[in-house]
Amino acid sequence: MNKPFVKATILFCSMMTVMAGATIAPSLPEMAKAFPDNPAANTLVKLVLTIPGLAIAITSPFSGWFIDRFGRIRLLAFMLLLYAAAGSTGLYLNTLLEIIVGRVFLGIAVGGIMTTAIALIGDYFEGEERQSFLGIQAGIMALSGTLFISLGGFLADLGWRYPFAIYLLALLAIPMVLIFLKEPKRESKETNQMSRTESRIPKMAWTIYLISFLGMVVFYMMPVQVPFFLKEISGVGNTATGLAIAAVMLVGGIMSFIYPKIKQRLTHYQIYGLTFLSLGIGYFLLSNANSYLTTFPGLLISGLGAGLLMPNSNLCLVTLASNQNRGKVLGFLTTFIFLGQFASPLMFQPIINSTSIRGGFLSISIALIIVAIIVLIRNKRLVKQKPRIK
Repeated sequence: MNKPFVKATILFCSMMTVMAGATIAPSLPEMAKAFPDNPAANTLVKLVLTIPGLAIAITSPFSGWFIDRFGRIRLLAFMLLLYAAAGSTGLYLNTLLEIIVGRVFLGIAVGGIMTTAIALIGDYFEGEERQSFLGIQAGIMALSGTLFISLGGFLADLGWRYPFAIYLLALLAIPMVLIFLKEPKRESKETNQMSRTESRIPKMAWTIYLISFLGMVVFYMMPVQVPFFLKEISGVGNTATGLAIAAVMLVGGIMSFIYPKIKQRLTHYQIYGLTFLSLGIGYFLLSNANSYLTTFPGLLISGLGAGLLMPNSNLCLVTLASNQNRGKVLGFLTTFIFLGQFASPLMFQPIINSTSIRGGFLSISIALIIVAIIVLIRNKRLVKQKPRIK
């Protein structure tokens, strides 16, 4: 196994999952204007961003079951092809409903790619190398989000359809998968029958799923609501909006890269507390911003917490999972993560409608800070710090 090429391939595939939503986030206001005859356009364009989350939530457990039973590589190559085909449909489809259908198939592809990529990390690496690479993966995903949001903002200024072309990059990943990734060795049927109990999802995993869901619900307020908030307070263009959201991804990527060092000093539980505290403080500052520049302190601080969420959840579950159930365990994590993305605008829109976008950020910030303080005071260990030996 050529580890540098294996790692590069897994990282490139992981970047595709970030593109699912980040690429088109800056174009949402222009997309809404492109359909003036649709009275629900403002709501529907937000669903264009988040509907892949619902498809991922429904199908990821099936992807996890499939790769545990039949193998990783074939599914990954097929999902990359589906990703390119479904992601690019916004280039030529002519109604919001048609685009949303295309985004559903994109979500199916993202669920398969994300679940398989994390499972392969668990298959190929162990111990400190696994922990370090999970941090690198999350960091690369966040930094690629910076790139794709910035590029998406630039393309959106040319026309709201152009960001959808970026999804065709997935076609480059298919030959890399087929050349550099090898199917991990699977245990014999006799061994699998003897270890059926290990195929069950650990009870502690459901706690991690719930925390991850709530974390994604509150974090996804940022890419969904900030483009409209910036239009409201400063009237900036799509490129400036893309740069603002990209700044969050950049800070999050840096935090993900240093996650392994943070993990050496703190428990998983403490890191979750810091995640919610950073999001709470960031959103509080954001709710008090009155211009484009004054949004950046809040955005950057919220990015600090966002960068810790995914590597912490991934490491928790990879540690808890066995060889027999890794795909299933991680498939459900993908489900809860993207269900949180889908649910975010639906859960917070009533608050925003009754107050304002500013009021929504303020309300959520107070709740997050209170929860974070409780978590940090009540610190406990979620999983053993030493990863299970394969």
